[in-house]
Amino acid sequence: MQINMLNTIKVSLALVLATSNVSAYAATESKVSITDTYTAAALKLGLKPELVNRLCEPLPDIVSVTCHHSGGDGPFESLVVQYRYNSRVTAHDMYKHVELNDIRIDLKNEQINFWSGHQIATPDGISVNRIQGTSDSYIETGGIQGFISRTDRKFQQQRDTEYVLTHTSEFSYKNQDLKKAIEAIKHYQKMVSDNDYVAAYKEDQAIEPVEIMQGASFTFPMSEPLRQRLEDVIQQSAK
Repeated sequence: MQINMLNTIKVSLALVLATSNVSAYAATESKVSITDTYTAAALKLGLKPELVNRLCEPLPDIVSVTCHHSGGDGPFESLVVQYRYNSRVTAHDMYKHVELNDIRIDLKNEQINFWSGHQIATPDGISVNRIQGTSDSYIETGGIQGFISRTDRKFQQQRDTEYVLTHTSEFSYKNQDLKKAIEAIKHYQKMVSDNDYVAAYKEDQAIEPVEIMQGASFTFPMSEPLRQRLEDVIQQSAK
């Protein structure tokens, strides 16, 4: 689907983050993209104009903000505000690992998805198999665990030497006790997931496991401006 962008804003950010000598955060600016029908669709859902506009503003430590509406003037498939944290790249002689972390607000279906995507590219002659971890995900809110309605984990081979592992943890505030939903976001500390591994192989011998989901790689820091936006979205869902 082709998207016509109404507005693109670039804001310089000091995002020079290095985790090791083989891992670095590639993004250095925040980019905001808004589809030309997003605002009208959000207003149709009953969101206040000031919140509709604020959801698409740049944020500290956020690489990109995308406000996307699909489906034309009639019933639409999605109305999503996506906050992307990084595009961390790990270089290795046997693979290249690109990590993308998002918080996606689905305004239509009243849910927040914590999404982590991992792309692994290997040289010719190297194949990849997944070693599956467990799917124990939750929002940590200072001693209270829970509030995740669904966890989805997929591993796919897209091309001969390209593999993708994605993990989505869904926090649904639709048909949920409004006070508890707001408290969960208000006291949010981090998203937690158990380990997940990918192993590279050459000539039936394991070369090296790629540990891609543990601790910080699946922790979504939440700034106070972003936290306030999510609280306001949940609050306005009670109509």
